Amino acid sequence: MSKYIAALFFVVMSLSSYTQTDTEKKISEIRKMYNNEMEWINTMLDDEAIPDDYITAKVRHNLAGSGQAEETIEFFFNDDFDEEIGKYVSALDFVRRTTVYTIAERQSYEEFLYDDAGFPAFYYTSFTTYLEDGDHYVEKYVEIRAYYDKGVQFHTICKVGNDKSSLKEVALTEELEEYLFSGFLQFGKLKDALNGMLN
Repeated sequence: MSKYIAALFFVVMSLSSYTQTDTEKKISEIRKMYNNEMEWINTMLDDEAIPDDYITAKVRHNLAGSGQAEETIEFFFNDDFDEEIGKYVSALDFVRRTTVYTIAERQSYEEFLYDDAGFPAFYYTSFTTYLEDGDHYVEKYVEIRAYYDKGVQFHTICKVGNDKSSLKEVALTEELEEYLFSGFLQFGKLKDALNGMLN
């Protein structure tokens, strides 16, 4: 009987290590995609000979509970010829969004990376917020990274600290999950915004 248990344990461990290896491979591919995108953006912005494919939007608005906010949203896209409709169509590759809340004196930052098919590939956000700590709330700095395979989330890294230098990886709480869900919804809204401006 113990031989069967040992064999079963070996099979389960093999499957879990395969899944881990598969996850690590996908994360590595997304990081490479991200690095390539950053390299291209920096080259495009620095080289005057390369035509620019980006839009910067400045938004000022009043947010309930936070006061006046200033947003800078950068849309980086590419133009490909669509054979079916016979014209060039702009497809979103990457978005950076910085929001500064002037009254609350807070800032949030987000990045949205799309894969070649236009699905979410990677989401990053950093912000300061108040998180529950026992019977009171304390101010914390948070970073969340989410990895997607064809738009389906498969891995998340959440770090929390008193500031950027003291971050430690923690389990994603229900409270922080809301930030991640809100970020995921933005992928579609940002694509719609670009389509409304260009296509």
